[in-house]
Amino acid sequence: MLSLEDLPRLSSYSAMRFTSAGTRSQAGLTESTDTLLVGPCHMRIWPTPAVVGLLLFLLAQVTAVAALMAGPLWRATVFVQRHRTGLLVGSCAGLFGAQISYHLFPDPVVQWLYQYWPQGQPAPLSPELERLFQEVQQDIGVPSGHHFEAFTTFTFQPVSAGFPRLPGGAVVGIPASFLGGPVTNTDQPVVVHGQRVDWRSPAGTRLRDALTLSHDAQKFALAKEVVYLESGAAALQALPAPACLAGTWALGVGAKHALGLYGGPMSLRAAFNLVVAVAGFVAYAFSTDSLTHALEAWLDRRTASLSVAYARGGVEFYEKVLSGNLALRSLLGQRGKKLYTPSGNVIPRHWFRIKHLPYTARRDSVLQMWRAALGPGSS
Repeated sequence: MLSLEDLPRLSSYSAMRFTSAGTRSQAGLTESTDTLLVGPCHMRIWPTPAVVGLLLFLLAQVTAVAALMAGPLWRATVFVQRHRTGLLVGSCAGLFGAQISYHLFPDPVVQWLYQYWPQGQPAPLSPELERLFQEVQQDIGVPSGHHFEAFTTFTFQPVSAGFPRLPGGAVVGIPASFLGGPVTNTDQPVVVHGQRVDWRSPAGTRLRDALTLSHDAQKFALAKEVVYLESGAAALQALPAPACLAGTWALGVGAKHALGLYGGPMSLRAAFNLVVAVAGFVAYAFSTDSLTHALEAWLDRRTASLSVAYARGGVEFYEKVLSGNLALRSLLGQRGKKLYTPSGNVIPRHWFRIKHLPYTARRDSVLQMWRAALGPGSS
């Protein structure tokens, strides 16, 4: 789209750009662009009636287009100003509902995403994993009226979603690697980040050892998910987004009234709105990450406090997670160094956000509880 500022440049240079249809994969692998520049082409405009008429015609067209664009924009602005409270409430409700929707209907969504499919068929939950899950629920003391459903997942760690108190219940995905040999044998192909794992290599052997958990470590991993679901923390995690949206709107409106910006130029209000939006996003990122950190620390402490066996299993679980990440760091080469630190923690994707607690910090926290449970003088 051309603006009026482009017209002087077009009087001395004429340029044409042809862009072939580029193809982009999900990772952005290929892109094809061909550019052709024609010029310079100097032009002299003679003050003839035809040229003057052409200029007047172009000016009329530009004015008409501007009027057409300003009309819907003005009507939208008036509509937003008139119904801004209703739009704000609807937006906040929509944000909350979008983040909590898969917890309200976990069975078809989560199980479809994480179901383990060996040889083209969904793997049923084995009797061993079923007994393990029932044992964890008994240790926690889950009320009989709360509904849980377990399934086998392809992930290395358990996954969960839902509200056990609601009719939809909650689902917990138990890793197929908890079965041990049938999954981590040398004949079973496993692909991690697009790369097949060679179980016979040193890094593959280390990864297989990291996936082999003791009974206590498996119980800790599952109990952590059950405690999370029983606490209803999913609803709490969905609150920062609508709260920050409402707070940003209130701050923006109040500040513009206090500073008298409604009587000033629109460009100043637009710049101020941009600053407020950035501040709102920073507040959302900080509040969400802080809440996640506090929740993860509480879950570890709550689960480790069930018994000394759970605390011991928690230390082993996080040690195995760190060891597995180090094995993946070696298996994936340069990509692994971008994903995992030399200590086994996950490298944050965003430089200004740390969405989860480091695994080393979570291990140390559970280790302190284990030592405290064993009594003084334990090492």
